[in-house]
Amino acid sequence: MEIVEIVVVINSFNRCQLLSEALPSAVRALRQISNKAAIVVFDAGSTDGSIKFIQNYFSQTVDIETHCLIPSLEADRSFSAGCNEAIKFAGQKYPTLKYCFFFETDNLIINDRALILAIQLLEQEQDLGAVGFTVEQCNQRKTGFGSPFPTLLSFVIGQQLSNRLGLENTTSLQWQDFQGTRWGASDIVYTSPLLVRYHTWQVTGGMDQKKFPFSDCDSDWCWSARKQGWRVAVLDLPGVIHDNRMHASVWSGNRVIDFHRARFRLLAKHRGQRLIFLKPLLWVRHCLEAVLLIIKSCFSKRARKSFRHRLILLKTVFSSYEST
Repeated sequence: MEIVEIVVVINSFNRCQLLSEALPSAVRALRQISNKAAIVVFDAGSTDGSIKFIQNYFSQTVDIETHCLIPSLEADRSFSAGCNEAIKFAGQKYPTLKYCFFFETDNLIINDRALILAIQLLEQEQDLGAVGFTVEQCNQRKTGFGSPFPTLLSFVIGQQLSNRLGLENTTSLQWQDFQGTRWGASDIVYTSPLLVRYHTWQVTGGMDQKKFPFSDCDSDWCWSARKQGWRVAVLDLPGVIHDNRMHASVWSGNRVIDFHRARFRLLAKHRGQRLIFLKPLLWVRHCLEAVLLIIKSCFSKRARKSFRHRLILLKTVFSSYEST
């Protein structure tokens, strides 16, 4: 029986150009650690040559055991389902599994110490269920590593105004020194990338793929982990990249609608049903946004698309953004 302690989980769907860099990057990171490792790729039905690239690359990577899961057309192929299925497979394949490393196709690691330090931090802090990283874009530093749990106020006033007011930005943490760098606990740390303790994953039951197939799946998981007594943390160090380089995912086309639907579900699940009283306020916001977009649509195709999305939000806000 192969003694594997860490498995890299990659969700792949029609991003072969990014995957061709992300996969070798993940392999290089694994070669820096002493733990025995494997890779599991969940491909959600790519048609751009991703599967062929994965298979060819794996045939040349003999030192790290690799697997590519290709679900049937009838199966759930959402991001959350991919995470759940990949870790379920890994847990059954490797009874010695200790850590799961979520690594997306738009991730790169060029810091040889990043994964090593994340593992060491989980070994040192036994109440941490997961460790993420401060992340960069390819050409500049970025601070998008996590956020506080969303509030009813931030949902009502919207993402843009919340960002301007800093309501969903982790601007300050109680940093602690660690191995020449620092770490701090955060409410939410995103899966881009994220090292998760396998035991914590088992306790939480994984991602809620029915309610959160894409948007807010990581927020919901972090909230569930907190309720089970676990904390999540971020390591502050350079060389961890999260940048899609303008290769938008297929899901991005409905990001606005999916975000509102998922955020409503998230707050209802973790903040209670009183959220229902905010629907009139949300309707008013969508009306104001629609008026502004009518003006902008005279000059911008993007604004016209955003206006159509606002009409959908107006029609569905009183049904919790669920299609009827």
